[in-house]
Amino acid sequence: MNTTKKGSPLDRKAQTDKFFQDLEEQILQRLRSEASSPTGREELLRETGIRDAHLLDELGKLGITADGLMALRLFPLVLVAWAEENADARERDAVMTQAVRLAIREDTTAWVLLDQWLTRRPPGLGVDAWKRYIHELFSKTSDVAQKRLIELTEKQMTEVAKASGGHLGFGKVSKKEQAMIHQVVTSMRNQAE
Repeated sequence: MNTTKKGSPLDRKAQTDKFFQDLEEQILQRLRSEASSPTGREELLRETGIRDAHLLDELGKLGITADGLMALRLFPLVLVAWAEENADARERDAVMTQAVRLAIREDTTAWVLLDQWLTRRPPGLGVDAWKRYIHELFSKTSDVAQKRLIELTEKQMTEVAKASGGHLGFGKVSKKEQAMIHQVVTSMRNQAE
């Protein structure tokens, strides 16, 4: 039985939700087109120095432009938010708090990408792109910088994991979240070697 009547508050909410979902999909489609275009690839290459053609292709498929690349830095936080099969509001807030700390604003491509990844589980391609990105980044940074980034990422992932677990929803990291944190940190350490 459908309890929503045309013009009812539930119907208007459904229409509004659909409108914003369609708008978000249009924005993401535009980002993918822009990122995959020769101009988008050239700008990403110029801004980042990334020479890995496969990585540039993956970034384009994910809709990551030069100004959205910072979202990829926070991809491990998104992964831990999804470790329990859904990313809840407290985990989302914890990820977005970290984004704000990195000067990612709501009107940026990076914010849109993070928001999308926290709304719908990101594709597996994101993990591959993140690993290639870390490899590229680590090839240009010192051992000290690599170690600090690994430690910071682990700390940020733990904060996201603690956002919704434990007593009254705060403080506990689940086994699935611990496994995800361990997997990401191990991957980063392997890239640093």
